Amino acid sequence: MNKYKNQDLKSFFNNLGADLIEEKNRQQHEENKRVHQEFISNLKIGKCFLCGGNMDSFNESKTCFHWFTYPTGIRKKYFESYLKKPIGFFKLDSYFRWLANSEVFLTNINDLKDGTSSTSFLESTFRYKNIEWAFSVGNTDLEGHQNAKIGAEPHYHIQMIVDGRIFLKFNDFHIPFSDEDLFMIELQKQMKGQIIINQGSMNAGIGILENEELFEELEKIMVRADDIDTAPFNRQSMIIAPEGQIIDGEIIQKAIEESSSTKEPVSKIIQRLVKDVKVITQIIPGEAVPEMTKRSGKK
Repeated sequence: MNKYKNQDLKSFFNNLGADLIEEKNRQQHEENKRVHQEFISNLKIGKCFLCGGNMDSFNESKTCFHWFTYPTGIRKKYFESYLKKPIGFFKLDSYFRWLANSEVFLTNINDLKDGTSSTSFLESTFRYKNIEWAFSVGNTDLEGHQNAKIGAEPHYHIQMIVDGRIFLKFNDFHIPFSDEDLFMIELQKQMKGQIIINQGSMNAGIGILENEELFEELEKIMVRADDIDTAPFNRQSMIIAPEGQIIDGEIIQKAIEESSSTKEPVSKIIQRLVKDVKVITQIIPGEAVPEMTKRSGKK
């Protein structure tokens, strides 16, 4: 059981005061930016910012997150002792996000809550180069499987696929949450909608579509992609002419031609050219976003 479950974390944070919380958030955001820049700088030269070693090599006695990037010579057996102890779920989640976004921003991370199984607390899928990682945290995983020999403590599961082949299976390991993880999980539950874990653009995934405020900002800056197969979003619009009117074909043709040169969506151009036209827009994940990988039995 999560030891923080019976603690009133919500009241504690609500009593801190808005100014203090804002200042702490600012400090944390600055620290995140600093560490992320260190991560990127090292990644560019093939170095791990955590252990200082080469990304394509590993030391069996020196465990590190970069093992998940499939360095030369890595084997499943090396993870057996590594994943028996807490390694920090939220830290590993950020590490995967930073790797995924270092290659293609947003597109490589499927963290849509709408796609999470009804029997799960959390599911997410990340892609980086030829590797795909997926987290699965079932509702029963949060409490631990009672009277079980394996997985009796709160834990999570991970799958890792390399070149289309499974390297680590979901049920290979029951990875225990750290004390910090358990605190953050309970805080999320008690302050649902008030706590944002993956703060900052470096952590963002396609799940930003579920944030209404960010959705509106995306709509303002969105441009047409040259290749629909690599676009992070699929923008679909229904254009409704003013009552009793039709939209002239020449205006539509003009909008298409302008869109080809400016990359501005056709619907936005028509909305600018035709007074009182109504546009209803839906934005969904594009074809390039990885499918949410599911653990067997999770629906």
